[in-house]
Amino acid sequence: MHPVLFEIGFIKVYSYGASLALAFILGTVMAIREAPRVGIEQERILDLSILIGIAALVGSRIAYIILDLNYYLEVPLRIISREGGLSFHGGLIAGFLVSLWYVRRYKVPVGVTADLAAPYVALGYAITRIGCLMYGCCYGKISDLPWALPSSFVDQALRHPTQIYASLTNFLFFGLLLYLRDKKPFQGYLFVLYVGLYGVYRFVIEFFRDSDVFFGPVTLAQALSLLMVLVSVLLIKYWPWKQVEKFSG
Repeated sequence: MHPVLFEIGFIKVYSYGASLALAFILGTVMAIREAPRVGIEQERILDLSILIGIAALVGSRIAYIILDLNYYLEVPLRIISREGGLSFHGGLIAGFLVSLWYVRRYKVPVGVTADLAAPYVALGYAITRIGCLMYGCCYGKISDLPWALPSSFVDQALRHPTQIYASLTNFLFFGLLLYLRDKKPFQGYLFVLYVGLYGVYRFVIEFFRDSDVFFGPVTLAQALSLLMVLVSVLLIKYWPWKQVEKFSG
């Protein structure tokens, strides 16, 4: 693990923060470059990306705090400290809500914009999980498998490298979404599909992550993931903008 990539004087550059920044910049640049192909102004994508970035950070932090609320209520200053992390579920929801407001406010095609962003959300997630591996967060359960790694900042025990599982899976999702760009049945399908794929992946990987259970054998992340799968299935069937933005090939 390499939680600190390098230091400049008293400033430390952390691997997780660097991977998050890289994921955001790379995803934004690639989306901006692709925007003309789908008929969206590049300036709109830049503005939207900045709003999504801010909303996702705030939403993911709030969600993470809610998931461990008692811990943060004990010492409220922990909320604004570096303790803990971010929840992708919260970031995705916040980013989607802000995006929905923006595209409706400026009359940008909802489905087209969602499909433009979907592959780069998967790519960004894959890159960020590499940062998780280097930092030692989001680690797996102790394991004796040949590929187990000391991938946790809490100890040096060999564990499931769930960060690698997550990264590889989302790189595959990225490739799949790019492949389906011109084969989707309606605009918005790629985004809805990724929501479902993420839900399935996250539900499965939670069995290997070192997470607290929420109800019975199910973690809170698994419960939210099942909800994401359900929402994805319903949106594929009832996506409200199908008739407004018909797929043209």
